[in-house]
Amino acid sequence: MPYRIVVADPSPSVQKAVQAVFPEPDFKLYVFEDGRELVDALLSIRPDTVILGLSLPGMDAYEVGRFLNGREEFRNVPLFFLKGTFELFNSDKAADILHDGVIQKPFDSEKLALTVREAIDRKLSPPTMPEEPFPEVPLPDTASAAPDARPEPSAPPDAGVKAHPDALRSTVRDLVRTEVLEMERELEKRITARVLVELRK
Repeated sequence: MPYRIVVADPSPSVQKAVQAVFPEPDFKLYVFEDGRELVDALLSIRPDTVILGLSLPGMDAYEVGRFLNGREEFRNVPLFFLKGTFELFNSDKAADILHDGVIQKPFDSEKLALTVREAIDRKLSPPTMPEEPFPEVPLPDTASAAPDARPEPSAPPDAGVKAHPDALRSTVRDLVRTEVLEMERELEKRITARVLVELRK
C-alpha cells in the first residue's frame, strides 16, 4: 500500500519538485494550493504525512498545523513545514504546534524522501516491543519417582518477593538438614559396602 503524502504549496515549481521526490507506486501524492481546501479534504485522504508551505491562502500553515494537532485522527501524522529561502519561520506561532521539522527550499530530494519515510515508520511503530511470556516449567512428578532418586531441595523464596527473616532462616535450615542427611546416607552406604567386601575376603 503506497504512502499517502499531502503537500500544500502555491508554487507550481515546488509541486513538480515534490512529485519527483515521491513517485508512484511507493507514494500517492495529493497536492493543494489552498489551506482551506486541504483541511476539507483531509478526512477523505487519511494522509501518512503532511508537508505545508508557510504561505498558503485560505488558511496558512500554522492554522492548518493547529487543526491537525487538534484532531485525534491526525495527531500522530508526521507534519513538516516547507520554508522558502526568503521566508521567515515564525517560532512563536509554531510554539504550540507539534511538528517533525522545517524543510528548507530548495531541498535535497533524497534527504527529503528519507526524512519522510523515517518519520512515517517512527509514528507507525509501537514504542516498545511486547514482552515474551515466561515459559511454563513443569513440576517434577514425585509420585512416579524412583525410590532411590535423590530428592530435590525445596526452592528458595521468589527473588522478587521480600521474605520474612524467620521464614528465610527456616528455609535455609531445611536445605542444610536435607543436604546433611543425604551425605550421611551416602557415607553409610559406602561404609556398608566396604565392610561387606572385607567380610567376603
